[in-house]
Amino acid sequence: MQVFRPYVDQGRSAAFLDDRRLGKQRVELKQVLLAILRRRGVLRDGRRGWLNHPIVLMYDAGPYVEDLVRYFYAAVDEWTRRGYRSNISLDDVEPLLKEVEGAPGTPVTEDMAREYRRLLLLKEPCHYYKKLSAAELEELLNTPPRPYPGVNLWLFDVWKTYLKFMERLARGEVDCAGIFPRRR
Repeated sequence: MQVFRPYVDQGRSAAFLDDRRLGKQRVELKQVLLAILRRRGVLRDGRRGWLNHPIVLMYDAGPYVEDLVRYFYAAVDEWTRRGYRSNISLDDVEPLLKEVEGAPGTPVTEDMAREYRRLLLLKEPCHYYKKLSAAELEELLNTPPRPYPGVNLWLFDVWKTYLKFMERLARGEVDCAGIFPRRR
């Protein structure tokens, strides 16, 4: 499960994502919302998946339900703007979401958003290298990664590979394979 927030702004985040991640994002945002509803005892369907995932815990801390809902709708809007049909909605959980008193704002900081941009660059370098501004790329090259549970802790397990990847990137050599560990 992953909620990619390369920017604090929901619409800008959705627009930044590649099609595959944007499509998955809609589903995963709803999964996070459902997990929060289960954790809070509002949804009692017996399912226990994802209840203690770091991303669920991060968003449930507020809970930042409104932020997730806004990002969900931004992702759906971007998905349809790109010409796809969306077959997912929050209609079935809207009444339940109203039962949760949420916190204003977002748990996503500018620092965390930068780490999401780094993560996306490492996952799909050829796509995201072109999407980053020169200043954003420079920032990623010159700022050491900061660990965030549920976001990028795997990066520190492949530290030497990461450093080599970034050195090549600084020379303008883009390895389209990326370094994100692929599941077999």
